[in-house]
Amino acid sequence: MNARNAPNVTTGSNPVRRPCLILLLLFVCVACSLWPSVGRAQTAPELYGVREIVVDYARFDDPKRADTCGLSRDSITDYLVRELQKGGVPAVAASQAPPPVLGVARIQMIPDVLVYADESLNCVSWIALSAESRANIVVPPVTLPRSVTIRYWQDRGRASSASSIHKQALEAALQKMATAFAQQYKLDQPPEVPK
Repeated sequence: MNARNAPNVTTGSNPVRRPCLILLLLFVCVACSLWPSVGRAQTAPELYGVREIVVDYARFDDPKRADTCGLSRDSITDYLVRELQKGGVPAVAASQAPPPVLGVARIQMIPDVLVYADESLNCVSWIALSAESRANIVVPPVTLPRSVTIRYWQDRGRASSASSIHKQALEAALQKMATAFAQQYKLDQPPEVPK
């Protein structure tokens, strides 16, 4: 017997072993995909189940400059509510919001506007639009509740124009943000149950 036809002790192959290993590996992969992950939290989309969006009055960094550029809190709020409602969002102005109802998810839509006006009355506004709520939670090791802000969605934009048409330029930027929020809101809601 020479080295060519002698049985190889170190690398001997078993014709049944390889298919069994492949089947075992396949079984483990399938079982892992079907078995719920232990320790992984089940989460819902950010806006899932939200039934009321209360649009707060716009916050201006400088109300005098905002007035110079033709902007007002009421007009921004009213425009934003109309655009959100067009997109199918249950939005209402803060001044017209009904009292909160226990069990009905409600969040605030807060427009922040930073306005700049130069000597020749050209206006630039930076807009931050966020959907958020406040909650009290207990975070160990401290046992006292802490007040936290939960932000569900946020977008930013910019409008630049002459002061005479700045309100329309700002509304165009707000319209894009309202459309983006409405799309996200629709995606996050549970599917309709057929009747």
